[in-house]
Amino acid sequence: MPRPVRSNAERRGRAIGEVLVRWLLFLVRRAAGMAVVVFGVASVTFLITRLLGTPVALLVGNTATKAAIRAARHNLGLDQPLYVQYERFIGQLLHGDLGSSTHTFNPVSVDIGQRLPVTFELVAAAMLIAIVIGITLGAVSAFAVGKFPDFIGQTVAQVSMSVPSFWLGLILVYIFFVKYNLLPAPLGQLDSGINAPKTVTGMMVIDSILAGNGAALRSSLQHLVLPAIALSLVAVPAILQITRNTFIEILKSDYIRTARAYGLSTKSILFRYALRNAIAPIVTVVAMSFGYLMSGTVLIETVFAWPGLGLYAVDSLNSQDYQPIVALVILSALFYAISYLLADIVASVADPRIQTNG
Repeated sequence: MPRPVRSNAERRGRAIGEVLVRWLLFLVRRAAGMAVVVFGVASVTFLITRLLGTPVALLVGNTATKAAIRAARHNLGLDQPLYVQYERFIGQLLHGDLGSSTHTFNPVSVDIGQRLPVTFELVAAAMLIAIVIGITLGAVSAFAVGKFPDFIGQTVAQVSMSVPSFWLGLILVYIFFVKYNLLPAPLGQLDSGINAPKTVTGMMVIDSILAGNGAALRSSLQHLVLPAIALSLVAVPAILQITRNTFIEILKSDYIRTARAYGLSTKSILFRYALRNAIAPIVTVVAMSFGYLMSGTVLIETVFAWPGLGLYAVDSLNSQDYQPIVALVILSALFYAISYLLADIVASVADPRIQTNG
């Protein structure tokens, strides 16, 4: 009996369905892995904070009476069995309840919600600078191994790894503000005489554009440039080196030699063949760097008085504020997990074989 002949529309619909199913399974696996990581970090954080000490002494002071300590333990639920405390802790996290700050007297989720866009704006600007410098110098170095451009790239990578970002920030402040007064003082996101735009995204540059506030936009960009450059120093070496090493391996491959034998230009080889095959490792290291920067802006935000999560962490430590520190530890793990998830998605779009191999 002859097989039924499928129309082009049926074959196309079946192919689209298979692609969608493959993507769904891929995203479910990655999301499940992300959830396990964040849950594990939250559990470890809970155990450490419960087994090594409690926030009671920070709240009531060292001179508090035993009755006051017992009352504080009862109010915090610390007099209950450990498993009951753990259930309550996880339940609060799932509902977005991160406790309250004893320093700002706000819910920690509100404080983080106000400061997260500020840090994200800084990290996004730093990552953009790091990606442009790292990928450009890495690709140029790979095409000129052992030559002067490669020497420049390797020097930039070594200097970036050797110089602390906060030290570079201080040098930049001295040169551009103290010495030549080309940029404003490192005191937040806007000059004191500039009216802040209406908060929409929480990111000063974007909100200034949305409000059509040219003065705020100029001031916010001037305040952003130095901390972004200093912070990008952290991510440049990894991006540059992985780009260089990946391109060197790709340029040795058979299909690149074949493309050169056919007389294709260097530009065509770079963008049509080499870059696409190099995207997966580059995106991975970019994701790692982004997650690291999101949770590692403490020194830069302190140097530039940048009102983000890093400065919030420093203020919480100085005031012995317990709940924000616990929340920021869990949030850092979430940053890493989301960064890796997005990296997997981008790499899979560039190379669908990753979905099958994963």
